[in-house]
Amino acid sequence: MFCRHKIDLPKGSAAFTETLIPRETLANYAHAHNTLEHAKAQARQLLKLAEKQREKLLEQAGLEIWRRADAQFKRWEVERQAMYDNLERYASSIANQAIHLLLEDTPPPQRMAALIRQLMASQVPMVRAALLCHPQELEAVRQALADHNNTLWALRADDTVKPQTLLLQTEEGDFCIGWAAMRDSFLDPSSTRLDA
Repeated sequence: MFCRHKIDLPKGSAAFTETLIPRETLANYAHAHNTLEHAKAQARQLLKLAEKQREKLLEQAGLEIWRRADAQFKRWEVERQAMYDNLERYASSIANQAIHLLLEDTPPPQRMAALIRQLMASQVPMVRAALLCHPQELEAVRQALADHNNTLWALRADDTVKPQTLLLQTEEGDFCIGWAAMRDSFLDPSSTRLDA
């Protein structure tokens, strides 16, 4: 049930000729409230759109970073592979240079001894032969033969034999070995040539 109440105004207050809140004011308030709610809805939509754009930009930036990082990693991998591919060649080159320097520093008597060891290693079985050398190297070769107890080879000096070269003459043929050729064949295994 509805009850109707009457509000009494305090004494001495002027009576209002109009209603307390005009209908227009209420309508304006309702319109303003609707406009505000509409503006809030638009703002929420703009915020959602901005959030989506931000996420999209972040995703694109992340993809761009990974694309650049992947490209850099691939460049590093190519450089690393090239380094590994060249590493063996560089190591062989350095080792060959070191061996070359060591062989160049070998004194002539030791060179002759190495040549005789190589000749003896290639002559199986040992046969009688004439061993020819340059006249200036006769003593070094004689000493190397004595060190190896080789009495089957007759040693002779020959001016036509190049220095640091030995020529072994047997009934089967001649065998020539030189220090430079032996050194080069040692440094280049594909070379099989032993004569100087």
